[in-house]
Amino acid sequence: MNVDVAIVGAGPAGLAASIELARAGLSVAVVDEYYRPGGRLLGQLYDDPQAPAGQRRWDGRKVAAELLAQARQWNVQVLSGVTAWSVQPSWQIELSGAAVQTLRAKALLLATGACEKALPIPGWTLPGVVSIGAAQTFTNLHRVAIGRRVMVVGADPLALSVALEMKHAGIEVVGVALPPQSPWSGELASPVQAVARLAEAADLAPHPLLRRMGRLAAGRLRALAAHALRWPLLRLAGVPLYLRQAVTRIEGSTAVEAVTLQPVSIDGVPTGRAERVAVDAVCLSAGLYPLIDLAQVAGCTLVELPELGGLVPLHSRDLRTSVEGLYVAGNITGIEGAKVAMAQGRLAAVSIAAAWGKTASLSLDEALAAVEAARARSPLRFLPRIAEGRAKMEQLWQAAHGEKGGG
Repeated sequence: MNVDVAIVGAGPAGLAASIELARAGLSVAVVDEYYRPGGRLLGQLYDDPQAPAGQRRWDGRKVAAELLAQARQWNVQVLSGVTAWSVQPSWQIELSGAAVQTLRAKALLLATGACEKALPIPGWTLPGVVSIGAAQTFTNLHRVAIGRRVMVVGADPLALSVALEMKHAGIEVVGVALPPQSPWSGELASPVQAVARLAEAADLAPHPLLRRMGRLAAGRLRALAAHALRWPLLRLAGVPLYLRQAVTRIEGSTAVEAVTLQPVSIDGVPTGRAERVAVDAVCLSAGLYPLIDLAQVAGCTLVELPELGGLVPLHSRDLRTSVEGLYVAGNITGIEGAKVAMAQGRLAAVSIAAAWGKTASLSLDEALAAVEAARARSPLRFLPRIAEGRAKMEQLWQAAHGEKGGG
């Protein structure tokens, strides 16, 4: 199969890019290994208090369906259940699971998204333990309850959001607690850092006390806020937030039966008497990291920026990479929300269209401004220092290529 542009990833960035490219007169094929397009959009269902009135319910499945309908209207070829297992410059994409084995394109956009980090704790291999992303997909996409009594381990914006979604779906969420100290949990096990992360989700919190605590944590009184949390006063839509307690063990013989909840100091050190809490499911949340495998195979320069989520392709502001004809968009560039990914997809499309002498529906400056606007309006910030990471990326690009990053 030959097209002008190949896109790997049918999530919000890939679908948004495909529509813009097709409107500019380019032929496009989108490849995704999942059985249906939409990526992480498919599991998202929440209220966005920063959105205009009447638009505050964010139904990711509906958004994905609308994007897919538009893509098909513009004759974009969407190949679901197909894996891109290798890429070669100029561009040749090797496929499995499709009638065609090779996709050839003049330009390649990688919108491969992100993967969840592992959070090993004793008992985490028992049936009934799932990642927070899997819990979100089961709840919002498949309408399947992962359990009757669920404990969430990890107090970050995504965990709080999914805990709310499960609660609204009728699941009894018995609490959100910290992970124990370990080489894998790092700052996730610290009550002080957990309080700081509340600030990133404060706007989603329906409880006035939680909003105040989150904003207090964003200031200079973070340690004081952590001290105050020794009393389990905070609740999120009725779900207790145990920010001074850690789940140190998941118990059960053949499946999850309970967790051990251990009080900890503000530094995360165990203290006091542990208790056993009966549950039949546990969600683990340790954050996301960018999926960069195909960028690495393509020979793209990679840089380690923890502020963006880890190892990411070196890229300009307009989403070009160090390899001619290779572009990136979405979580592969750093962990952010779906609205930012969609704006990045359109930005990458504008860059590609310009490179091939085509006119997109918006200018490069307008596309760059749209990304910043989406970032400013985002109800969730998964990484607290994302702006710092973006600034570092631009500096690295300028140092490597002697030009401004675009725009």
